[in-house]
Amino acid sequence: MIRFLTSLLCLWMASSAIAGTQVLSVSGQVERLQGQQPFVVKQGETFDSAFSVRSGAGSQVQLLLDDGSILTVPHGSEVSVSMTPKPKVTLLAGGVNVLPAKGYLMLDAMGLTLKTSGYLRLRQCVGACKEPLGLYGKTLSGEVIVEYAGGRSVLRNKPFRAALGGGRPVILARETDLLAEDSQLDVAAKAKVALAEEIKVGMDAYKNGQFDKAREVLIAVREKSPTEKIVSYYLGLTALELKDNPSALQHLQQYTRDDPETARERGVNQLVTLLLTNQLQDEVKQALKQENQLTSEKPEPNTIAVQAFTNRGDPAYAALAKGIAAMVITDLSKVPGIKVLERQKVQKLMDEISLSESGLVSQDNLVKAGRLMRAEKVVVGSFGVQ
Repeated sequence: MIRFLTSLLCLWMASSAIAGTQVLSVSGQVERLQGQQPFVVKQGETFDSAFSVRSGAGSQVQLLLDDGSILTVPHGSEVSVSMTPKPKVTLLAGGVNVLPAKGYLMLDAMGLTLKTSGYLRLRQCVGACKEPLGLYGKTLSGEVIVEYAGGRSVLRNKPFRAALGGGRPVILARETDLLAEDSQLDVAAKAKVALAEEIKVGMDAYKNGQFDKAREVLIAVREKSPTEKIVSYYLGLTALELKDNPSALQHLQQYTRDDPETARERGVNQLVTLLLTNQLQDEVKQALKQENQLTSEKPEPNTIAVQAFTNRGDPAYAALAKGIAAMVITDLSKVPGIKVLERQKVQKLMDEISLSESGLVSQDNLVKAGRLMRAEKVVVGSFGVQ
């Protein structure tokens, strides 16, 4: 039995979103239904946000939904899927295996509404079936919430059955053959579960202060699956504990790009800003220590440093100083072959130089700051609003 924290399941499957639902694998005769017209499903093709699929005898299809969830439709089954406003799977016949990417995935089956946070296998028993009629299911990780007329049940890692027409699901003393694992259907899902367990090992090592082990485990996970967003977060935190700030900055910046919403919730953006500020201060101090050496070296070809413009007019328009520089930087960055240096670093150098020279701010200081960055050209300017 696979055991790991439900909260982990909301993180490990956070793979990058794709446009539409992608067919990961298909065997036998599988059809996508559009109106009354069936179309043969082919591996690698992409569906729109709403669709229905039907697997014939001895067939199966495995789909990657556009939110990152995995959906397997085994032989003799039919499902319909809607991705708006949130992913929802409706089991029409046979069975389905689902593995949510994040949070809970909603399903409708035989008059019941189910929400699962983990890997769930569902099978209908109707007509020619050895077991009592009803809906059978089991989670291999996480939990499933079954909502029925008059209540709801929360089930974890236990096989269950809900009678036809709804009603409270009952826990089964044994796992029915209907829910027997089909290794061909579950390869991708089991691989994800195994990967999640590795991530948990790395997370636990970090939380227990075993930072070297945490980094080793998480780097190995990153090599196996570069799209696991949460790995960047814990690699960044681990690097901080190991006082490897450059690596921490790299990993945390990657996390903010991959999962900006969660990064904001966790305060990662502020941490990145602090690391960037510290890094910039260290670089500036080092540059000033090596001033004689740097100013004597040849500048890097085709490099330009742009400094904030000087406001020579109404003080109310002081904010335009950086705004105009930002527009110049944006335009110059579009020119092929030109490397625009960091304005923030040039500004910091200028600030340090000005402070060391009785607070004087001059074009000479701006040029000096650019030279310390080995810029070939320095853009300075002024403006005035009367």
